[in-house]
Amino acid sequence: MAFLGDFTEPFILAVAIWPFASAVLTLPVLAMLYHRENRIRLTSVAVSYGCVLYLLALGCFTLYPMPQDAAAYCATHHLAPQLDPLRFIGDIRTDGVTALLQIGMNIVFFVPLGFILGRFLRAGLARTALMGFAVSLLIETAQLTGIFHLYPCSYRLFDVDDLIWNTSGALLGYAVAALANHALPRRDIDEGIVTEPGFVRRCVAFCIDCVITGIISVPCTAIVYLVGIQFTGFRPLTFAMGVPMFLICLAVTELWIPWVRGGRTLGAGFVRMSVETRPRRGARRAVFYLVRFAVLCLAVCWMTGNGGGVLGVVLLGLGVFWLVEHRMPYDFI
Repeated sequence: MAFLGDFTEPFILAVAIWPFASAVLTLPVLAMLYHRENRIRLTSVAVSYGCVLYLLALGCFTLYPMPQDAAAYCATHHLAPQLDPLRFIGDIRTDGVTALLQIGMNIVFFVPLGFILGRFLRAGLARTALMGFAVSLLIETAQLTGIFHLYPCSYRLFDVDDLIWNTSGALLGYAVAALANHALPRRDIDEGIVTEPGFVRRCVAFCIDCVITGIISVPCTAIVYLVGIQFTGFRPLTFAMGVPMFLICLAVTELWIPWVRGGRTLGAGFVRMSVETRPRRGARRAVFYLVRFAVLCLAVCWMTGNGGGVLGVVLLGLGVFWLVEHRMPYDFI
């Protein structure tokens, strides 16, 4: 019981971190659900956030707690990697039940990972084995390096046996997933493009586009800044340049890309939707994209603190319009 009691504090820490990690990961979780299942199901959301808790618990179980007095601990402890794959035999002879419990926990910890990969991510046997080994290697390396040198020395043992048992646990989880898939076949994924997306899907797609736009706009802003210094000697304010450059890049991601990709921005394509809710041609299609882009620019300006309360009222009005019509005004063009 004392052995199992060692996991109480790490589990409490994982549960404490879980709500904050879940909030931060909401966008990636929703994006992956739309991408993989083309819809949001309550069970899928519950499973996804359960996976977040599992990964947090796995990290806390294997890396926490750390010795409090780092200097004293590192001065008296020098943990060398254990690279003998048969060392567990001697450990069982020496420690008996404690060693068996250690092996059992190393297997049990990775069973959920194998089940998640096999059941929910539809991974094959080889991919599950590779992922199980990779996650185990990442943890063991973190232990060897003191969480990649965040701690001044290694405070837990890098053990090659752990790699073996962890990977075995992932494979056992995959076997359980295979049985579950046979007993309860998974639903086929609808890979069609949604032409009448809901508000949440639209927001997720736009957030993905904003992230991509931000990644593009940062080096573009830097280039313009450096060119301005080189040829004019003038040092423009990078923040003042940032928003206009972001909007210019946003025009690429929200005007040009969907125009040539049949209504699918990069974010929309990832969540399996089209921004064009009906077929349009010529000037009508151009007006649709321009009005939609204007609305998105208003949203960006408001999110960056520009435009004040008037802009907020306009966006609130658009939100009310959506609640009534379940469409945006530009969808009627």
